[in-house]
Amino acid sequence: MIIKLLIYNILFPVAFVLYLPFFVRKLMRRGGWRRGFGERFGFFSRDQRNRLRELRRPVWLHAVSVGEVVAAIGFIEYWRQTRPELDFVLSTTTTTGHRMAQSKLPERTELIYSPIDFFLPVLRTLRLVNPRALIIFEVEIWPSLITLAAGRNIGIALVNGRFSDRSACGYARHRWFFRSLFKLFNCICVQSDADADRVRRVMGQSAPVYVCNTMKFDLTPASAVDSATPLLDQAFSDIAPDQRLVWVAGSTHAGEEDLLLRIFNNLRSQFPGLRLVLVPRHSERTARVEQCLRQHGLTYCRRSLLGQSPPAADCEVLLVDTTGELMGFYAAADLVYVGNSMAGNQGGHNIIEPALFEKAIVHGRGMNNFRLVTALFKQEKACMEAADEEELQTILTGLMENPGQRAKLGRAAREVVKKYRGAMAKTLSCLEQCWNG
Repeated sequence: MIIKLLIYNILFPVAFVLYLPFFVRKLMRRGGWRRGFGERFGFFSRDQRNRLRELRRPVWLHAVSVGEVVAAIGFIEYWRQTRPELDFVLSTTTTTGHRMAQSKLPERTELIYSPIDFFLPVLRTLRLVNPRALIIFEVEIWPSLITLAAGRNIGIALVNGRFSDRSACGYARHRWFFRSLFKLFNCICVQSDADADRVRRVMGQSAPVYVCNTMKFDLTPASAVDSATPLLDQAFSDIAPDQRLVWVAGSTHAGEEDLLLRIFNNLRSQFPGLRLVLVPRHSERTARVEQCLRQHGLTYCRRSLLGQSPPAADCEVLLVDTTGELMGFYAAADLVYVGNSMAGNQGGHNIIEPALFEKAIVHGRGMNNFRLVTALFKQEKACMEAADEEELQTILTGLMENPGQRAKLGRAAREVVKKYRGAMAKTLSCLEQCWNG
């Protein structure tokens, strides 16, 4: 593995320099990139260094973006119930994940950006953090970080593991490289039997892999999330709250907004109280989504401007151009569409989040990254899937006409969450068994 790591670190700077313009452009589009930028290279402010040094051999958890951050924070809070003396460090890759973590960070947990996977930034960060364990959420296989942590006798675990078709094929095809890397993990906790099989294809049948389900069923209960109802009252002030029918389209991607706005325009005459809350997955796409709204002739207001200027008197669509508020809008919805699942998009997003609030959930067929979760919901008749735009409009029309059907679907969704909770307990048990057994 040492020779492989050496070759990797020789090639990494070349690849990074080539990718750097795209990397910086992406950071600039998402905003807030200057704050903490040096941490990506292992350079920390004096205050941050002092805070990290005050921690007592913390557990370092790494989560890429918003979804993983939410799960990681929940896991820290759960773990601290049994081990209150532990300190934690949480690292993220994206600025959106970082902002989310800042607003919800538990006590005695320091937040950093993950260093780029070159040996110098990784070594500097490992020496400063000095963790007792490194826990990676879902699938973030960084060779330098994992190998150098193992070289310092730091326990390494992969938790809430989920392998997409693409990543599984890549790891299997290049098992000559990844097999020795995966073997540095003391414990691998995955979401499903299919994920476990994919790990074993790389590592062999004796791999220390455990099926624990997904931690996303153990998310914060609905009562702990602030509803966005006051924001809806501001945005849609032209209509009484009891006459509103709020459709939230969450985590939409390119192409979906066009599809959803066509449907919204078709349904407005039939349901005059219908209002749409549109929450694109990436807020840097706001200008493109605004253009789409104008093309469809819709009156809209932006979430970031509420309170600064009066919204349009006849606002039909609330465009959420902020980060970290989706759960609150789910809580205030009458029905929900979960994005990245239609109009050529194939990944899907987390349907557990609206299920926490007993909401009627609709999604497209492109839920590849959430197959396990989607299968469980479909098995319990707790969500509805649309094959195309026409079917989506038919499903939405039926739900809008029938409040009883919406309530029934929402109750079934909440029951699925209750039924499949417990992944955090299973994961923690596996970690303790691997490290203490």
